[in-house]
Amino acid sequence: MEYRLKIGEDTISFQAEKKGDHSIALSHDNRLLDVEYNIISEHHQHLVVNGSPVNAFIARDGNNKIVMIRGISYSIGDADLLDTRARGNRRAQVIPQEITPPMPAVVVRILVSQGDRVKQGDNVIVVSSMKMETTLTAPSDGKVRSVNVAEGDKVMPGHILIDIDKDDVASAKEESPPG
Repeated sequence: MEYRLKIGEDTISFQAEKKGDHSIALSHDNRLLDVEYNIISEHHQHLVVNGSPVNAFIARDGNNKIVMIRGISYSIGDADLLDTRARGNRRAQVIPQEITPPMPAVVVRILVSQGDRVKQGDNVIVVSSMKMETTLTAPSDGKVRSVNVAEGDKVMPGHILIDIDKDDVASAKEESPPG
């Protein structure tokens, strides 16, 4: 079966064929990858790619997934789904309001407090995993409802670090000073 994935800014087409219960064959540009996988948890898979073991940590980011392999994060989405939305069907897009780490990590710095106002893309918390720091950002404009961790806490994918109440257009206008 053919799949098209958007990985970062690139769209890649490949063929996938299921070989067994936990095994698939992938081909792209005359390259063949034999992949065996073992699901450790919802956010962790152990892979063996052409005989080489690798751990993959996975977190949701709206309609995409953030996949961390060997300390490098990749944003991966279904290219066909994204193309449909780009042509105007944006109503189905889901934007998460929780901030959760993409891999097992330790909280390094908390950059916001309960009650703070944030804008989409503002840095809110820094986590460290595998000697690499990752800054997580606000998914939308809003108000910090709660900070659920402290610096030094060990956290896992799916653990909600910070809750943000998303601004709707009407309440954002009411709170804005006249000017």
